[in-house]
Amino acid sequence: MARKRRTRGTGSLFRKTPTGPWIACHYDHAGKRREHSTRTTDRVAAERILQKRVAATALRVDLVIDPRDDRYSAENRKPLAVHVADYIAHCQRASHALRHVAQKKVHLDALIAGSDATRLSELTADALERHLSAVKDRGLSARSVNFARQIAVAFYGWCVRTGRAEVNPLRVVPKQDETRDRRRVRRPLTDKELSQLLAVARERGRDGWYLAAALAGLRRGDLQRLTWGDVNFGESTLTLRHGKAKRIDVVPMHPQLADALRRQLEARPALATARVWADTVTDLTRLKDFLRAGIARKVPVLDANGDPVMVGEGESKKPKTRIAVEDAEGRVIDLHALRTTLGTQLARAGVTPQVAQRIMRHSDYRTTLQHYTVLGLVDTSAAMDRLPGVKTAGQDTLAATGTTDATPTDDHQRQCQLTTRQTGSISASPREQMTIGIAGTQSTKPQPSPGFSHDSAGDSRKAGDRARTGDIQLGRLSLYH
Repeated sequence: MARKRRTRGTGSLFRKTPTGPWIACHYDHAGKRREHSTRTTDRVAAERILQKRVAATALRVDLVIDPRDDRYSAENRKPLAVHVADYIAHCQRASHALRHVAQKKVHLDALIAGSDATRLSELTADALERHLSAVKDRGLSARSVNFARQIAVAFYGWCVRTGRAEVNPLRVVPKQDETRDRRRVRRPLTDKELSQLLAVARERGRDGWYLAAALAGLRRGDLQRLTWGDVNFGESTLTLRHGKAKRIDVVPMHPQLADALRRQLEARPALATARVWADTVTDLTRLKDFLRAGIARKVPVLDANGDPVMVGEGESKKPKTRIAVEDAEGRVIDLHALRTTLGTQLARAGVTPQVAQRIMRHSDYRTTLQHYTVLGLVDTSAAMDRLPGVKTAGQDTLAATGTTDATPTDDHQRQCQLTTRQTGSISASPREQMTIGIAGTQSTKPQPSPGFSHDSAGDSRKAGDRARTGDIQLGRLSLYH
């Protein structure tokens, strides 16, 4: 049967079979031809359906109705799991880290199950808050709760960018205060600890791994990706590619690190495309190195009742142990703690926060100060000792210059105050006792940093002045052998 068409503006009706339903044909607001079955054989009823569709198209052409609402409605009819699957596929195509993609999938699946949402419109701010409250009730830290929130907000933001939703309602969900619930606090290593660790690692050919973390601030991923072509011995630089910030960074290479890498390359010649460390130092290997160096200890594993967990049978039965790296304050040392050590030593060497930020490769210097700079009572006491005294009435010079006519009693009093500061930290917390010098020694003068050595006080001030002008000479800093 021949099709009977109308003009393009009013649409047309036709049948595919002589007794079949009428098919309404028209052009939508985007100029695309559309065909819809009216599901009726009554021509009059089919006319009314066609007129309704043509009128709806006219409203969208005149922008009385936003055409994007049709897209949002269509996407909202899809199950939420379909959008999650599309988002995970997008992350994989964008070459996101496989581990991070797996974490996203786990958290989003848990979000769907915990919020009982089946459509995008049902995934509201209230639904996310209920889910995060359940996560917090399971005993997870504030950082873990914020990580789950971050993934949910990123997923919905992707839905907005791809035209699946109009706005992101999850952005209004507040973050948890991580400063009040920090479960993992790192501490810097002392000189003695670093020396012992390097001595153990050097015997096993792993000293370059730890030196790169302690003197260049390389993260685990940076260490794994570093190739010999990225090591420039002539200019003493390291080129870091595809790092955490997704950029190329060139950082200065400490002479001690350069010597270690040069010895490693001479012992095992390799191509420029070969990785510097073909075998990654695993967490278990690192814990064993810490244990051999005496900076970790074995502690028994306890059950829920506080009793030791026993393994083995008969005469071989013994308590199960683990390698503990926590101190009395609960602070831990790991591979990333070597970055904390570097940030702390840069601060003690007088390097300005802005320059330390560049060396640590942070986007904000406040991150360097808040998370990677740990100073104790010895550091503050040394700063106070360098502060000049206050000039009093009848004195021409300051007491701190040593040219006053102070009485022996005054000298004795100042000496007692200095002695009190030197010995007062004995009863302080381990965080305050932590110093850059050899473990167990206290001094009001700046001690050599872990992996760093200071010159005279005058040279230190000169180095601080050069650091403030951006002229950082990492060659002045060295780890003890």
